[in-house]
Amino acid sequence: MHSIPSLHSFRWLAPLRYGPALALVWAAAGLGLPQACASEPLEPREALRTIHVKEGFRLEIVATEPEVMDPVALAFDENGRLYVVEMRGYPNEGTGEGDITSGRIKLLEDRDGDGRYETSTVFADHLAFPTGVCVWRGGVIVACAPDLLYFRDSDGDGRADERRVLYTGFGRDNIQQLVNSPQFEVDNWLYGANGGNTTEIRQPDHPDRPAVPLHGNFFRFRMPDGVFERMSGGGQYGLAADDFERWFTCSNARHLQHIVLPDHYLQRNPYFAAPAVLVDIPDHGAAARLFRLSPPEAWRVARTKMRAESAERSRFALTELVPAGYVTAACGNTIYRGGLFPEEYRGNSFVCDAANNVVHRDVLVPDGASFVARRAADEQESEFLASSDNWFRPVTAANGPGGALYVVDFYREVIETPRSLPDEIKNALDLERGHDRGRIYRIVPEDAGAIELPRLGERNGRELAELLVSPDAWTRLTAQRLLIERQDRDAVPELRRLAAAEPATARLHALWTLDGLGALDDALLVRALADPSAGVREHAIRLTEARLERSPQLAGRLPALADDPDPRVRFQLAFTLGELPGDAATGALARIARRDAADPWTRAALMSSVTGRAPRLLARLMAEAAGPAAAVADQRMRLIESLAEVVGAGRDDKAVAELLGMAGETGQSSETTRLALVDGLATGLKRSGGSLRQLLEHPPEGTQGAVARVAAIVKNGSAIALDPGRDVAQRVAALRLVGQGLSGSEAGKLATLLTPQTPQPVELAAVRALAGTPSPHVAPLLIAGWRSYGPPVRREVQEALFARADRLPYLLGAIESGEVQAGELDAARRDQLLNHRDPEVRRRAQALLASQVPADRQKVIDQYQDVLTLAGDPARGKAVFTKNCATCHRLHGEGIEVGADLTAVRTKTREMLLIDMLDPSRNMEPRFTNYVVATKSGQVLSGMIASETATGITLRRAETAEDTVLRADIDEIRSTGNSLMPDGLEKQLSHQELADLMEFVKQE
Repeated sequence: MHSIPSLHSFRWLAPLRYGPALALVWAAAGLGLPQACASEPLEPREALRTIHVKEGFRLEIVATEPEVMDPVALAFDENGRLYVVEMRGYPNEGTGEGDITSGRIKLLEDRDGDGRYETSTVFADHLAFPTGVCVWRGGVIVACAPDLLYFRDSDGDGRADERRVLYTGFGRDNIQQLVNSPQFEVDNWLYGANGGNTTEIRQPDHPDRPAVPLHGNFFRFRMPDGVFERMSGGGQYGLAADDFERWFTCSNARHLQHIVLPDHYLQRNPYFAAPAVLVDIPDHGAAARLFRLSPPEAWRVARTKMRAESAERSRFALTELVPAGYVTAACGNTIYRGGLFPEEYRGNSFVCDAANNVVHRDVLVPDGASFVARRAADEQESEFLASSDNWFRPVTAANGPGGALYVVDFYREVIETPRSLPDEIKNALDLERGHDRGRIYRIVPEDAGAIELPRLGERNGRELAELLVSPDAWTRLTAQRLLIERQDRDAVPELRRLAAAEPATARLHALWTLDGLGALDDALLVRALADPSAGVREHAIRLTEARLERSPQLAGRLPALADDPDPRVRFQLAFTLGELPGDAATGALARIARRDAADPWTRAALMSSVTGRAPRLLARLMAEAAGPAAAVADQRMRLIESLAEVVGAGRDDKAVAELLGMAGETGQSSETTRLALVDGLATGLKRSGGSLRQLLEHPPEGTQGAVARVAAIVKNGSAIALDPGRDVAQRVAALRLVGQGLSGSEAGKLATLLTPQTPQPVELAAVRALAGTPSPHVAPLLIAGWRSYGPPVRREVQEALFARADRLPYLLGAIESGEVQAGELDAARRDQLLNHRDPEVRRRAQALLASQVPADRQKVIDQYQDVLTLAGDPARGKAVFTKNCATCHRLHGEGIEVGADLTAVRTKTREMLLIDMLDPSRNMEPRFTNYVVATKSGQVLSGMIASETATGITLRRAETAEDTVLRADIDEIRSTGNSLMPDGLEKQLSHQELADLMEFVKQE
């Protein structure tokens, strides 16, 4: 038994523990490091002793070299035989078209039943970087970019003699982002991860079918008809579902993400761009701290030092600028779905980190439509599995026969690709050292007996159906797959019985298997819609979608589920109601909105279903009370705005007229809801090339009276915004509306809010309102108060000035007069002026700014070197952080998380921190690059790209202010090359204040 001892805070550079290895690093001349970088592999039995698994479990060897080498994925067939993907050419072998490479699929067998797979056969070879495998119809489907391949052994010699390309077009520019993780799931589809590639997928067997574009999406396909669809995604290497098919992925430093919003539902509403489709769910951070047992490799320490001191440092995340101890290589995630482990482990996430030699566990806790992932109470400072051997490279975890959890160990000295290594280190390492090794382990409880190999291939249909009651998902899915492949209708009577049996997972599999056999009837679905298990009800709702047009019985039952006690049932219903016509669906959507408006994912589900019914849904929401709690009421207002925005963007005169009528009905809704409705309508009109002002000046026929009342609402919005006696939140809401229809002559009134005496949220909202009006006369109003603006307001004023080219001459004039100092503009803004597309703006800027470009940032850093020796006070530093940094960063419970995660900052040297503070663009992480987006309507927006979906992008800037833009509305998008964080912090802080800030950041 190997268990993890109690661990305390890991000090990576502790000389007593790692002194000898590190001394070699620093002593190596010119970082050549061949001796310092070398380490030796361990034989399998010896390596096993270095792997510590949580107390109560044991680790068993399943297979080792020479039977298996360079394994990255595995799949068991119905008889317990093991298909293993060998990525033998990693990382140096070419990936060009036509390459004959060394990747293989091995078929392993345990012929003596002792649990060790001692016999191996090369099932398929000459593969370029295969990455995944799943069993299907007597053969295997292999992910091998650019293809998904099918192999089958038709003569029983253990070697495939049939090879067929199922789909092609997957990207392979980066060998760590290849198509991977094919798998069969409970809904009878096969799913896979795309590694984040943008590509188009074609089907050679069906050249008439259009290519399917994947913009970072994952995918699913159905056999044997070959239907291929994109699904939401965005991870890198890993895709896993829980027992009720909620999907999870991972990506390098982001070790667990829930894929919440299905892409095929979002495609129904072209006027709605979801801000995101997946979410990081760990409560301990995306780039979480890990408690490894192995010392950081000598070459890794050297690389970290080189990264930190290089001009290329900006390419790396903060957690990659320390030698080890944070998630940087998350891959091969799975959800434990067996019955062998204690019950508290069912549904837990297990993810590998090959660079840190660990397998990390998270407990998933439902949170509305999504989840929160937490460390187990007894793993707060330890990992479920960790090795002190640096060669241990876990790359995939997988459920297997008998409820065991399997771990695939690539077992290499180096796991990195050449592109991630500096030449000095790359030349000192043999990147393929260990290519003749590989291990597969099985984790079982310490008191578990031997795992018996299944013989499911010999079972008939009824016997396979009986296996759906198994506590092990591998057994259930394998039995279901065989029934679907065989189309075995002899199993139907037993499946119908199981649709009412225990446990809930048996009912779930029975329903989907019946559906796959064409034997699911409405009576079973009606019963399933009232099932005691929320998960079964959720899937029963999905199963009704193909039957709604022909089944009044099912269509009549669905709306009642809007009052279901489970949030995920309501979430799924919000999607499915989009397939159901009529007022009953609209009423059900309204009830879901009433209850779940505070959940952003359910709001997105509702928005996917409102095409053609947004006015009717709005009418119901407008007539209802604001809600029992302020937070819920605020989110209800956001939903009203979103619905009205969809109507405005659609430019349907009848629907717009309906909204105008609602807004004008003063007796049927509150003042706040009318403000929200008109604001949303105006936003939608702007997106489609119109404006609220145009609508008010040229109203649809028969709406003159309603338009007059709407005009009064807009006018009253100005009064609310200017009234200091009103609530701040109400003033901000009014300002959002006022900005939609503001004229140049009215702008002066709002400019009176641009004073230090105005509450900052109101001042910021006033700037944004002024930014929305097309008048160039807004520019002098914004510039007038420049010297009194605090940093957040100043940033927002710059956003407003740069939003329209006709405002820039006023800004240049202010710089000429000295009213605005060139050095006070963000570096990205100065660059934008110097490289503006308008030649006149560019000429003036170059002449004006040539002598005012800020001094080289290195000179500033040199001037502040004394900060490194000053004694700092963390309490004073906290105040400095709150005032100057908290609008974009969160640390020690303070601030707003917009910019970089500062979790790993305290591991940096003070020299590194000083550079980050005074020259933020030098070491900028790519994901915090500032972008400028020009829309087809002439608006210019900027910020970091917070998320991208198939239909839109979301830009985020300080105070988490966000703009979501439909891709169809984008005219141009480009990177500024600078950080979202502006230069010039030294102009706001003294040397002592910088020292205090540094001490606050560094404290534990």
